Amino acid sequence: MKIASLTDSGKRANNEDSLAVTRFGDIYLLAVANGLGGHSAGEIASGLAVIELEEAVNKGFSEGITDFRMLLQQAFEKTNREIYSLARENPDYSNMGTTLVAALIEEERCVIANIGDSRAYLIGEEIKQQTKDHSFVQELVDRGIISEEEAFDHPEKNIITRVMGTDADIKPDLYEIRICGQYLLLCSDGLTDSLRGEEIRRIIISSKDLDEACEKLINSAKETDGRDNITVILATQVDRLKAEG
Repeated sequence: MKIASLTDSGKRANNEDSLAVTRFGDIYLLAVANGLGGHSAGEIASGLAVIELEEAVNKGFSEGITDFRMLLQQAFEKTNREIYSLARENPDYSNMGTTLVAALIEEERCVIANIGDSRAYLIGEEIKQQTKDHSFVQELVDRGIISEEEAFDHPEKNIITRVMGTDADIKPDLYEIRICGQYLLLCSDGLTDSLRGEEIRRIIISSKDLDEACEKLINSAKETDGRDNITVILATQVDRLKAEG
């Protein structure tokens, strides 16, 4: 498995995004969290999210849990409880929250879980979003009120309807996919608010390697907009970028 990751504060003074790339034998855990700027201590929430998620997944493996879907759901629920408890115990962290998207990968098999609007994509001949945002604008799209294209520039696209840490109980959406020689991208909305899907794909397949792809994605997002923090993780079984580029 080849993996690269990068995070940048963009034009903001603080970076409230966090990421994790952790290996458990032949299994990889990838995670991106985006602390919400409208909440207290977003950077604390996102940092706690990836740390607690790693610990919960590790504990699940040590207890013999092999079902990736069950493992991620339980890990998300435990992580949410930890963030919620800290927010209630400490007035400085009141109402803090974070998005969280994570993937467990073993060879071609991949299970993804998400809360909020940090996303997962599969990229090959085309780019396909694997997660669905928990946002007001996504609800408008689902109801046929606006199109996907209209959603990209919608003034209320950053209103999130489900986040980690603001409610005692929360359940993530779960997706099971096969990577099959494609690229898996996990990212915060600092990337997808700035770049459309096909532009993201073009940057990735024109790069010489995954590290360069991450750098180009963040630099392009900053040049286009860059008002928000930007975080990316790219993973693939076989690095085909040099051949395709």
